[in-house]
Amino acid sequence: MARRKKEKYITDKNFTFKKMFAALIMVGGGIKRHPIVFSFCTIFTVIDAIAWSFSAVVIKGLTTILLDPTKTTETSSLYGWVELTWQQWIYFGIGMFFLFVVAEFLTNITAGIFSKKLEIDLRKAALKHLVDIDISYYSRNQIGLIMTRVIGDSQGIGDAFNMFYLTFIWMLGSVFSTIAIMLSIDTTLAWIAIGLLVVMLIIICIMFLYFRRANVIAFDVRQNIDADIIDRLINIRLVKSTGSENFESNRNKELHKKYEERKNHAVVWQGALNVFNGVMISLLPIIMLIICIYLYQGKMPIKEFSSLTVTFISASTNFLINLSVLTQILRGMMWMSNCAMRLNYIFDEKTIIHFIDDPVKIKTIETIEFKNVSFNYPESPHVKVLPTINISFEKGKSYAFVGETGVGKSTIAKMLLRFYDVTTGELLINGINIKNLDLANYLSHVGYVEQEPQILYGTVMDNLKYSLGWEATHEKAIEASKKAKLHDFIETLPDKYDTILGERGFMFSGGQKQRLIIARLFLKNPELLILDEATSALDNIVEKEIQSELDELMKNRTTIVIAHRLSTIKNVDKVIVLERNEGITQIGSFDELKVTPGRFQKLYNYGLLK
Repeated sequence: MARRKKEKYITDKNFTFKKMFAALIMVGGGIKRHPIVFSFCTIFTVIDAIAWSFSAVVIKGLTTILLDPTKTTETSSLYGWVELTWQQWIYFGIGMFFLFVVAEFLTNITAGIFSKKLEIDLRKAALKHLVDIDISYYSRNQIGLIMTRVIGDSQGIGDAFNMFYLTFIWMLGSVFSTIAIMLSIDTTLAWIAIGLLVVMLIIICIMFLYFRRANVIAFDVRQNIDADIIDRLINIRLVKSTGSENFESNRNKELHKKYEERKNHAVVWQGALNVFNGVMISLLPIIMLIICIYLYQGKMPIKEFSSLTVTFISASTNFLINLSVLTQILRGMMWMSNCAMRLNYIFDEKTIIHFIDDPVKIKTIETIEFKNVSFNYPESPHVKVLPTINISFEKGKSYAFVGETGVGKSTIAKMLLRFYDVTTGELLINGINIKNLDLANYLSHVGYVEQEPQILYGTVMDNLKYSLGWEATHEKAIEASKKAKLHDFIETLPDKYDTILGERGFMFSGGQKQRLIIARLFLKNPELLILDEATSALDNIVEKEIQSELDELMKNRTTIVIAHRLSTIKNVDKVIVLERNEGITQIGSFDELKVTPGRFQKLYNYGLLK
C-alpha cells in the first residue's frame, strides 16, 4: 500500500501541496546554507517592486501640474508630506527610475548567485546519495533517467526558484504598494480595480491548471526520451556492430513524434494564456477610462478628473503587468514542485547497506571466514541464490570457486566487496563482522578484477592512480604498468600517459583494458585479490598473455578466483565446487578433484573448464 502511494505521488500530474512542500524544503536548505545572499536578494526585489509602483505617483503629480495653466510654478502634494514643483517631480521620477534599475540589476545578480548555489548543493547531495546507495539500486533503475534527474532537475529547481520566489516577492511588493497608492487617491476606483484583478486572477489560474498538466506530461515524455538517448549512446558499439543506425533513427523519430504531440497540447494552453493577457492589457485601460467617465465626469474639475483618470489607467497597467508575472509564478511553482518530486525519488531511496557509528579500522587482512552464510538478492528475496556455507580462507593462499551459472560464484565476490550484505550468518574479516568494519579502510586492502573492466573517461595516468591518493606517484605508476606489460604500448600513444581514454576505455582493446586494471592493482598492492571471471571476455591467445600477469599479481596474496576456464584455476591452492541449492559440495586441489568422482570431475570431463 505504501509503495502504491509513493508511485502515485511520483507519477501524479496534478499540483499537490505535498510536492510543493518538498520543493520548499529543498529551497529552505539552500536558504539555511546561504542566508546572506538570500536576504540581499529578497531586499533588492522588494525595493525593485516598490520603485516600479511609484511610477503611478509620479504620473499623478505631473498631470496635476501640467494640466494647470501655471504649470512650472504650481506644486502638487506627495501624500501630503511635501509640495513638489514640476521640476522636482521630474527629479523624483528620475531618482525612482534609477533606484529601480539598480535594484533590478542587484536582484538579478544575487538571484543568479543563489540559484546556482542551490543547484550545486542539490547536485552534490544527489551525487553523494547515489555513490553511497547500495548497488542493487542500479539494477532496478535506468542510468540515463538517473542522470537526467540529477543534472536537469537540480538545475530546474535553481532556475524555477528565480521564476517562482523572486517573481512572487516582486509581485507582492508591487501589488500591495499599487493598492496602497490607489486607495490613497480614490477608494471607490481602487476597489473596482481590485475586483477586476481578482476576476482575471481566477480565470488565469483555471487556464493555468490545464496548461500545467499538459506541460508536465510532455516533460515526462521528454525526460524518458533523454534517458533513452543516453542509453543508446552508452551502447553505441551495439548499435554500430548490428548496423542498427537506421532503426535507431526511425525509432527516435517515433519517440519525438509522441513528445511533439504532448507538447502541442501545452503550447495551445500557453497560447491561450498569452492571448488572454494581451487582450486584458488592451481592454483594462479602456475599462478604467469608462468607469472614471461614468463616476466622475462633470462631478469634478477637468484638471482633477484628467489627473485621476491618467493615474488609475497607469495603476491598472501595473496590475496587468503583475497578472502577466503571475503566470511566471505559477509556472515556477509547477517546475519547482515537479523537479523536487523527481529528485526526491532519488533521495527517498534507502540503502540496504548500513554502517555503525564507530567502525573498526584494520591494518592488514589476516583471515576471512564465511560462517553459516546464505544469500538472497534483495530484489528477489524469495529466490535462494546461495544456500548456507561455511568456509575459511588463509592469508597468502589462493582459492577458486567453480560451478555452473547461477550457483552463487559471483555472489561470493559481491559479499566480500560488500556490494551486498549476507542474508543470514556472518562474514568475518580478522574475526570481525564485515558490517562493523570501516568499509573504505577495508577496501583499501582489496583488489578487484572483473569481466568488464571499469575504466573512467580521463587520462591513462588518472585511471592508473584512481582512488590511490598521493602515495601513487608517477614513477610508481610507470613501474606498475611495466609489471602489467602495458608500458611499451602506452609509450606508443600520442600523449603517452596523458592520453585521454574514451568513454569506458573506448580506445583500448579488451586485453589492454585488463592490463590497465592489473597495473592499477600492482600499484595498489592489495592483500586480498578477487578475480571475478577476469579473462572470460578475452580470446584464448590474449587470455594466456593476461593470465601470466595475473599469476604474477597473485603471488603472496590471498586470492579468490571466480573461475570459468581451466587455465585460471589449475595453479590455485584449493578449488571450491558450488552446486545449485546445495552450496559447497567439494573442496580440494585441482589435481585431486579431477580424479575424484563428483561435480568437478564432470565439469572437467565435459570440457566446461578447459
